[in-house]
Amino acid sequence: MKFCLAYYTVKITLLSLVLLNSISTQASEVEKFMAQLNAHYQNTTNIKAFSLTQRYLGRSDPYDSWDYKAPSRYTAFKVTQFDLDRKHYTENVTHYFTGGMESDEVHFQNDTHSFRYSRNGAFYGKRVVKQSLNSFERLKNLYLMNIDFLAVRQLLSENNIKNSVFISSNTRLGLTKLTHNQESGSVIEYTFNNTPLRLISIHNKTKQRLYTYDDYQSVHGLTFARSVMKYYNGDTKPTFIKHMENFEVIEKIAPERLKVPIGYGPIIPKNDKVLVSEEIAPNLFLLTDSGAWRNILFRTNNNEVQVFGAPTSSEQSEKTIQHITEKFPNKKITSVYVTHPHGNHIAGLGSYAKIGALIRADAYTIEAIKEYPPFSDQIHTFKFHTIEHEQSVDGVSFYVLENAHSKRQSFAFFNESGLIYQADFLQIPFDNTITKVLPAHTGAFIDFVRSKQLPVRRIVGHHFNNNISLKVMDKASQANMM
Repeated sequence: MKFCLAYYTVKITLLSLVLLNSISTQASEVEKFMAQLNAHYQNTTNIKAFSLTQRYLGRSDPYDSWDYKAPSRYTAFKVTQFDLDRKHYTENVTHYFTGGMESDEVHFQNDTHSFRYSRNGAFYGKRVVKQSLNSFERLKNLYLMNIDFLAVRQLLSENNIKNSVFISSNTRLGLTKLTHNQESGSVIEYTFNNTPLRLISIHNKTKQRLYTYDDYQSVHGLTFARSVMKYYNGDTKPTFIKHMENFEVIEKIAPERLKVPIGYGPIIPKNDKVLVSEEIAPNLFLLTDSGAWRNILFRTNNNEVQVFGAPTSSEQSEKTIQHITEKFPNKKITSVYVTHPHGNHIAGLGSYAKIGALIRADAYTIEAIKEYPPFSDQIHTFKFHTIEHEQSVDGVSFYVLENAHSKRQSFAFFNESGLIYQADFLQIPFDNTITKVLPAHTGAFIDFVRSKQLPVRRIVGHHFNNNISLKVMDKASQANMM
């Protein structure tokens, strides 16, 4: 018995020595490779402010695409400046969306304010949007991931290398992988090519995000990856396809870039979610918020209430339903009209289904709603009414158009009052600013309204402007057509 005990004691001791030696070797390899990385990136560690120019393709959500069955991509161009010490940033971003809609915005944050405004007037006109002072921190990490030598800074700044960073190598492929267990609980894998030493990928396993780096070139004495692919949530196709056109080190951001230009204002009131309504025609009411971020119509008809336009969330839909119910406690909401199946126009429909309201839309939109993933558990409770092109229901004429914004998209014309309710066809800012570029779907809408010679008195847009006149529509039609 004593012999056996001594034998196992010696065996366990030897095994412990092997494990300690293995751990020691592992730690030594990590420290050696980390030293190589620090030497390799040494000339970039003092960069505190920079300018980055990039072009990219972004993948639209299926329910923000022309056809939800074939998600589209949008293109964008960005010029961004970041000051990491002062916590300032400015960004000029131009997005080109389906149908020719072009958004040219500037975002910035200084010591005391964070704002965004539109250079071409799209969506906001001359009004200014107040942003959170957390914008810098929120964007900083996203932008650091675009440049390989900035993306590795979290790894290089780790002080507890022995217990937080682990190494594995593939000598045949010439690759080295470092697994970084961060104090926050995130697990991030870095893969490097050994010769030449270059970052190949970063895999944030906690957030399910994969970044791959390629096409290394030297610009202004700095070598960095010009091609960056970003895969989110386990996607097998890139969520973003990015090309870094230029990177420059700057001293600081010019002060004029960190303020609202002369001629812009006022600040759009933050959506306080407080709804107000007013009667704009007999038995027809406009429901909106202080900033007119979203506008909805509802009409009373005997003991019924018909709603036109669904908010972007169940929360907002419930507030809408509550407002109408309190205003007309003896009337029942019997229907809600939807213009097209983009997510921000259908996401709030679940609340209407719960009260048994009929969802009124064209056949394509209904098909898309039935396949909308968030509704999978409750779609059996939805009740639908399919509208046809040029169909009239209770004095409202519906027109369903093929256009470049959505495969099918409709608008409603109130025959007695001469009002049009539409969403995204005619996106005129609240202050009636006219952009220089007219999207194709806007031109198609204007041409159709004119061809039908509809006696229009007022156009209510779902976003921002709820009182568009024919004069403003005519002025918009003179913009350059995409």
